[in-house]
Amino acid sequence: MVDISALLAKDTVTILVTDSGLGGLAVAADVEHRVRSSRIYPRVKVIFANALAEKNYGYNSMTTREEKIRVFSAALSGMSSWYRPDIILIACNTLSVLYAETDFARTAAIPVVGIVSMGVDLMAERLRANPTAVALIMGTPTTITAGKHREGLLALGIAPERIITQACRNLESEIQSDPQGGTVRSMVDTYVAEALAARTDTTQQVVVGLCCTHYGYSRAIFESTMTVHAGVSSVVIDPNSRMADFLFPPKLAGSVPASACSVGVVSRTVVTPEEMDALGGLLEGVSPATAAALRAFVHKRDLFEFTPRPH
Repeated sequence: MVDISALLAKDTVTILVTDSGLGGLAVAADVEHRVRSSRIYPRVKVIFANALAEKNYGYNSMTTREEKIRVFSAALSGMSSWYRPDIILIACNTLSVLYAETDFARTAAIPVVGIVSMGVDLMAERLRANPTAVALIMGTPTTITAGKHREGLLALGIAPERIITQACRNLESEIQSDPQGGTVRSMVDTYVAEALAARTDTTQQVVVGLCCTHYGYSRAIFESTMTVHAGVSSVVIDPNSRMADFLFPPKLAGSVPASACSVGVVSRTVVTPEEMDALGGLLEGVSPATAAALRAFVHKRDLFEFTPRPH
Protein backbone atom coordinates (compact mmCIF):
# COMPACT_ATOMS: atom_id res chain seq x y z
CA MET A 1 0.00 0.00 0.00
CA VAL A 2 1.41 3.38 -1.02
CA ASP A 3 1.46 6.03 1.71
CA ILE A 4 -0.02 9.23 0.25
CA SER A 5 0.03 11.25 3.47
CA ALA A 6 2.93 13.40 2.21
CA LEU A 7 0.97 14.21 -0.94
CA LEU A 8 -2.13 15.14 1.00
CA ALA A 9 -0.12 17.62 3.06
CA LYS A 10 1.10 19.60 0.03
CA ASP A 11 -0.52 22.66 -1.53
CA THR A 12 0.60 21.53 -4.99
CA VAL A 13 1.33 17.92 -5.96
CA THR A 14 3.35 17.03 -9.05
CA ILE A 15 2.50 13.61 -10.49
CA LEU A 16 4.79 12.33 -13.22
CA VAL A 17 3.39 9.60 -15.46
CA THR A 18 5.80 7.78 -17.74
CA ASP A 19 5.62 5.11 -20.43
CA SER A 20 7.77 3.70 -23.21
CA GLY A 21 5.48 5.43 -25.68
CA LEU A 22 2.11 7.16 -25.51
CA GLY A 23 -0.04 4.41 -24.02
CA GLY A 24 0.33 5.86 -20.54
CA LEU A 25 -1.45 9.03 -21.64
CA ALA A 26 -4.62 7.10 -20.83
CA VAL A 27 -3.49 6.96 -17.19
CA ALA A 28 -2.55 10.65 -17.21
CA ALA A 29 -6.02 11.46 -18.56
CA ASP A 30 -7.64 9.37 -15.83
CA VAL A 31 -5.58 11.14 -13.15
CA GLU A 32 -6.51 14.60 -14.44
CA HIS A 33 -10.19 13.70 -14.58
CA ARG A 34 -10.19 12.26 -11.08
CA VAL A 35 -8.29 15.19 -9.59
CA ARG A 36 -11.07 17.50 -10.67
CA SER A 37 -13.98 15.20 -9.80
CA SER A 38 -12.72 13.92 -6.41
CA ARG A 39 -11.67 17.29 -4.92
CA ILE A 40 -9.02 15.75 -2.67
CA TYR A 41 -5.98 17.82 -3.71
CA PRO A 42 -6.03 21.64 -4.01
CA ARG A 43 -3.64 21.81 -6.99
CA VAL A 44 -2.03 19.11 -9.09
CA LYS A 45 0.45 19.23 -11.93
CA VAL A 46 0.32 16.13 -14.13
CA ILE A 47 3.38 15.65 -16.31
CA PHE A 48 3.39 12.87 -18.88
CA ALA A 49 6.99 12.16 -19.85
CA ASN A 50 7.70 9.74 -22.68
CA ALA A 51 10.60 7.42 -21.79
CA LEU A 52 11.19 6.49 -25.44
CA ALA A 53 14.76 7.43 -26.32
CA GLU A 54 14.54 7.37 -30.11
CA LYS A 55 11.91 6.65 -32.73
CA ASN A 56 12.13 3.08 -34.04
CA TYR A 57 14.29 2.10 -31.06
CA GLY A 58 11.87 1.10 -28.36
CA TYR A 59 12.69 -0.95 -25.31
CA ASN A 60 11.46 -4.12 -26.99
CA SER A 61 13.92 -3.44 -29.83
CA MET A 62 16.90 -3.35 -27.48
CA THR A 63 18.84 -6.59 -27.60
CA THR A 64 19.82 -6.89 -23.95
CA ARG A 65 17.98 -6.48 -20.67
CA GLU A 66 20.96 -4.52 -19.35
CA GLU A 67 20.50 -1.85 -22.01
CA LYS A 68 16.78 -1.55 -21.29
CA ILE A 69 17.49 -1.06 -17.60
CA ARG A 70 20.27 1.45 -18.26
CA VAL A 71 18.15 3.58 -20.60
CA PHE A 72 15.09 3.55 -18.36
CA SER A 73 17.19 4.50 -15.32
CA ALA A 74 18.62 7.44 -17.25
CA ALA A 75 15.11 8.45 -18.32
CA LEU A 76 13.85 8.45 -14.73
CA SER A 77 16.86 10.46 -13.56
CA GLY A 78 16.38 13.06 -16.29
CA MET A 79 12.65 13.38 -15.75
CA SER A 80 13.08 13.73 -12.00
CA SER A 81 15.77 16.37 -12.37
CA TRP A 82 13.65 18.49 -14.70
CA TYR A 83 10.24 18.19 -13.04
CA ARG A 84 10.87 17.33 -9.35
CA PRO A 85 7.82 15.09 -9.04
CA ASP A 86 6.30 14.07 -5.73
CA ILE A 87 5.38 10.65 -7.12
CA ILE A 88 6.05 8.70 -10.32
CA LEU A 89 3.52 6.38 -11.96
CA ILE A 90 5.10 3.89 -14.37
CA ALA A 91 2.12 3.47 -16.68
CA CYS A 92 3.86 0.78 -18.69
CA ASN A 93 4.12 -2.94 -18.02
CA THR A 94 7.40 -3.24 -19.92
CA LEU A 95 9.07 -0.56 -17.81
CA SER A 96 7.41 -1.67 -14.58
CA VAL A 97 9.09 -5.09 -14.80
CA LEU A 98 12.47 -3.39 -15.30
CA TYR A 99 12.22 -0.74 -12.61
CA ALA A 100 13.49 -2.68 -9.58
CA GLU A 101 16.81 -3.30 -11.35
CA THR A 102 17.50 0.34 -12.22
CA ASP A 103 20.07 2.49 -10.47
CA PHE A 104 17.30 5.04 -9.92
CA ALA A 105 15.30 2.54 -7.83
CA ARG A 106 18.17 2.13 -5.39
CA THR A 107 18.22 5.81 -4.44
CA ALA A 108 14.68 7.03 -5.16
CA ALA A 109 13.44 9.36 -2.43
CA ILE A 110 9.85 9.47 -3.68
CA PRO A 111 7.21 6.77 -4.28
CA VAL A 112 7.48 5.05 -7.66
CA VAL A 113 4.48 2.89 -8.54
CA GLY A 114 4.34 0.33 -11.36
CA ILE A 115 1.23 -1.00 -13.05
CA VAL A 116 1.86 -4.76 -12.97
CA SER A 117 0.20 -5.44 -9.60
CA MET A 118 -2.98 -3.69 -10.74
CA GLY A 119 -3.38 -6.08 -13.66
CA VAL A 120 -2.58 -9.10 -11.49
CA ASP A 121 -5.17 -8.11 -8.90
CA LEU A 122 -7.88 -7.49 -11.49
CA MET A 123 -7.30 -10.84 -13.21
CA ALA A 124 -7.17 -12.68 -9.89
CA GLU A 125 -10.52 -11.19 -8.85
CA ARG A 126 -12.15 -12.54 -11.99
CA LEU A 127 -10.46 -15.93 -11.75
CA ARG A 128 -11.58 -16.37 -8.14
CA ALA A 129 -15.14 -15.42 -9.09
CA ASN A 130 -15.12 -18.13 -11.77
CA PRO A 131 -12.96 -21.11 -10.66
CA THR A 132 -13.06 -22.69 -14.13
CA ALA A 133 -11.91 -19.58 -16.02
CA VAL A 134 -8.43 -19.17 -17.48
CA ALA A 135 -6.29 -16.04 -17.75
CA LEU A 136 -4.81 -14.89 -21.04
CA ILE A 137 -1.98 -12.42 -20.36
CA MET A 138 -1.23 -10.35 -23.47
CA GLY A 139 1.77 -8.01 -23.48
CA THR A 140 5.00 -7.01 -25.15
CA PRO A 141 7.85 -9.56 -25.47
CA THR A 142 9.72 -7.90 -22.59
CA THR A 143 6.67 -8.06 -20.33
CA ILE A 144 5.88 -11.68 -21.15
CA THR A 145 9.50 -12.84 -20.87
CA ALA A 146 9.81 -11.23 -17.43
CA GLY A 147 6.85 -13.31 -16.27
CA LYS A 148 5.84 -10.96 -13.45
CA HIS A 149 2.09 -11.21 -14.11
CA ARG A 150 2.26 -15.00 -14.13
CA GLU A 151 4.34 -14.99 -10.96
CA GLY A 152 1.85 -12.66 -9.31
CA LEU A 153 -1.11 -14.90 -10.15
CA LEU A 154 0.73 -17.99 -8.95
CA ALA A 155 1.56 -16.22 -5.67
CA LEU A 156 -2.15 -15.52 -5.22
CA GLY A 157 -2.96 -19.20 -5.56
CA ILE A 158 -3.99 -19.38 -9.22
CA ALA A 159 -3.02 -22.77 -10.66
CA PRO A 160 -0.43 -22.67 -13.48
CA GLU A 161 -2.71 -24.55 -15.88
CA ARG A 162 -5.13 -21.63 -15.66
CA ILE A 163 -2.60 -19.13 -17.05
CA ILE A 164 -1.84 -18.53 -20.76
CA THR A 165 0.69 -15.94 -21.89
CA GLN A 166 1.04 -14.33 -25.30
CA ALA A 167 3.77 -11.99 -26.49
CA CYS A 168 2.46 -9.50 -29.06
CA ARG A 169 5.46 -8.20 -30.94
CA ASN A 170 5.13 -4.64 -32.32
CA LEU A 171 1.43 -4.42 -31.49
CA GLU A 172 1.90 -1.40 -29.22
CA SER A 173 3.58 0.55 -32.04
CA GLU A 174 0.77 -0.16 -34.47
CA ILE A 175 -1.84 0.83 -31.89
CA GLN A 176 -0.07 4.13 -31.26
CA SER A 177 -0.25 4.91 -34.99
CA ASP A 178 -3.81 3.75 -35.67
CA PRO A 179 -5.62 2.06 -32.74
CA GLN A 180 -8.69 1.15 -34.79
CA GLY A 181 -6.91 0.26 -38.01
CA GLY A 182 -6.87 -2.90 -40.08
CA THR A 183 -3.30 -3.77 -39.15
CA VAL A 184 -4.16 -3.75 -35.45
CA ARG A 185 -7.25 -5.88 -36.10
CA SER A 186 -5.21 -8.41 -38.04
CA MET A 187 -2.45 -8.57 -35.43
CA VAL A 188 -4.86 -9.00 -32.51
CA ASP A 189 -6.65 -11.75 -34.42
CA THR A 190 -3.35 -13.54 -35.07
CA TYR A 191 -2.11 -13.27 -31.49
CA VAL A 192 -5.42 -14.34 -29.93
CA ALA A 193 -5.70 -17.34 -32.25
CA GLU A 194 -2.12 -18.33 -31.45
CA ALA A 195 -2.69 -18.02 -27.71
CA LEU A 196 -5.88 -20.09 -27.70
CA ALA A 197 -4.71 -22.78 -30.12
CA ALA A 198 -3.46 -25.06 -27.36
CA ARG A 199 -6.61 -24.83 -25.25
CA THR A 200 -8.17 -28.24 -24.70
CA ASP A 201 -11.32 -27.09 -22.90
CA THR A 202 -13.15 -24.59 -25.07
CA THR A 203 -15.95 -24.16 -22.53
CA GLN A 204 -13.76 -22.19 -20.14
CA GLN A 205 -14.29 -18.47 -19.80
CA VAL A 206 -11.20 -16.49 -20.83
CA VAL A 207 -10.11 -13.50 -18.74
CA VAL A 208 -7.94 -11.39 -21.03
CA GLY A 209 -5.42 -9.12 -19.34
CA LEU A 210 -4.38 -6.15 -21.50
CA CYS A 211 -0.90 -5.98 -19.97
CA CYS A 212 0.33 -3.07 -22.07
CA THR A 213 -1.10 0.40 -21.56
CA HIS A 214 -1.40 0.90 -25.33
CA TYR A 215 -3.83 -2.00 -25.67
CA GLY A 216 -6.64 -0.15 -23.90
CA TYR A 217 -6.96 2.19 -26.90
CA SER A 218 -8.02 -0.88 -28.93
CA ARG A 219 -10.10 -2.59 -26.26
CA ALA A 220 -13.13 -2.96 -28.54
CA ILE A 221 -11.01 -4.88 -31.04
CA PHE A 222 -9.80 -7.27 -28.34
CA GLU A 223 -13.38 -7.79 -27.18
CA SER A 224 -14.77 -8.51 -30.65
CA THR A 225 -11.84 -10.78 -31.47
CA MET A 226 -12.36 -12.77 -28.28
CA THR A 227 -16.03 -13.22 -29.16
CA VAL A 228 -14.93 -14.87 -32.40
CA HIS A 229 -12.14 -17.05 -31.00
CA ALA A 230 -13.03 -17.92 -27.42
CA GLY A 231 -16.21 -19.80 -28.20
CA VAL A 232 -17.61 -18.87 -24.79
CA SER A 233 -18.04 -15.72 -22.76
CA SER A 234 -14.84 -13.75 -22.25
CA VAL A 235 -13.95 -10.66 -20.27
CA VAL A 236 -11.26 -8.11 -21.13
CA ILE A 237 -9.38 -6.49 -18.23
CA ASP A 238 -7.71 -3.10 -18.67
CA PRO A 239 -5.49 -2.24 -15.66
CA ASN A 240 -5.18 1.39 -16.79
CA SER A 241 -8.42 2.22 -15.01
CA ARG A 242 -7.12 0.99 -11.65
CA MET A 243 -3.61 2.43 -11.61
CA ALA A 244 -4.48 5.69 -9.86
CA ASP A 245 -7.07 4.30 -7.42
CA PHE A 246 -4.73 4.60 -4.44
CA LEU A 247 -4.38 8.35 -5.02
CA PHE A 248 -8.10 8.93 -4.59
CA PRO A 249 -9.49 7.28 -1.43
CA PRO A 250 -13.29 7.62 -1.59
CA LYS A 251 -13.44 8.62 2.08
CA LEU A 252 -11.44 11.79 1.28
CA ALA A 253 -13.62 12.92 -1.63
CA GLY A 254 -14.67 16.54 -1.30
CA SER A 255 -11.89 17.46 1.13
CA VAL A 256 -11.29 20.74 -0.72
CA PRO A 257 -13.84 23.14 -2.28
CA ALA A 258 -12.29 22.82 -5.75
CA SER A 259 -9.25 21.28 -7.40
CA ALA A 260 -7.06 22.84 -10.08
CA CYS A 261 -5.12 20.56 -12.39
CA SER A 262 -2.72 21.28 -15.25
CA VAL A 263 -1.34 18.75 -17.73
CA GLY A 264 1.89 18.78 -19.70
CA VAL A 265 3.24 16.29 -22.22
CA VAL A 266 6.96 16.10 -22.90
CA SER A 267 8.89 13.75 -25.16
CA ARG A 268 12.47 13.27 -26.31
CA THR A 269 11.05 12.02 -29.61
CA VAL A 270 8.65 13.77 -31.95
CA VAL A 271 4.94 13.07 -31.56
CA THR A 272 3.59 12.95 -35.10
CA PRO A 273 0.36 14.61 -36.25
CA GLU A 274 -0.94 11.11 -37.03
CA GLU A 275 -0.35 10.02 -33.44
CA MET A 276 -2.00 13.17 -32.13
CA ASP A 277 -5.06 12.52 -34.27
CA ALA A 278 -5.19 8.82 -33.45
CA LEU A 279 -4.98 9.23 -29.68
CA GLY A 280 -6.28 12.75 -29.12
CA GLY A 281 -9.86 11.84 -29.93
CA LEU A 282 -9.78 8.89 -27.54
CA LEU A 283 -8.37 11.03 -24.72
CA GLU A 284 -10.80 13.88 -25.33
CA GLY A 285 -13.76 12.06 -23.85
CA VAL A 286 -11.95 11.48 -20.55
CA SER A 287 -9.75 14.54 -20.24
CA PRO A 288 -9.87 17.38 -22.78
CA ALA A 289 -6.88 18.92 -20.98
CA THR A 290 -4.76 15.83 -21.66
CA ALA A 291 -5.80 15.75 -25.31
CA ALA A 292 -4.86 19.43 -25.62
CA ALA A 293 -1.51 18.82 -23.90
CA LEU A 294 -0.72 16.03 -26.36
CA ARG A 295 -1.37 18.34 -29.30
CA ALA A 296 0.85 20.99 -27.68
CA PHE A 297 3.55 18.55 -26.54
CA VAL A 298 7.05 19.80 -25.69
CA HIS A 299 9.78 18.25 -27.82
CA LYS A 300 12.66 18.06 -25.36
CA ARG A 301 15.79 16.33 -26.65
CA ASP A 302 17.57 16.92 -23.35
CA LEU A 303 14.84 15.21 -21.32
CA PHE A 304 17.41 12.54 -20.51
CA GLU A 305 20.81 11.41 -21.70
CA PHE A 306 20.90 8.60 -24.24
CA THR A 307 23.78 7.03 -26.13
CA PRO A 308 22.95 3.79 -27.91
CA ARG A 309 25.48 1.07 -27.44
CA PRO A 310 26.98 -0.40 -30.60
CA HIS A 311 25.89 -3.90 -31.48
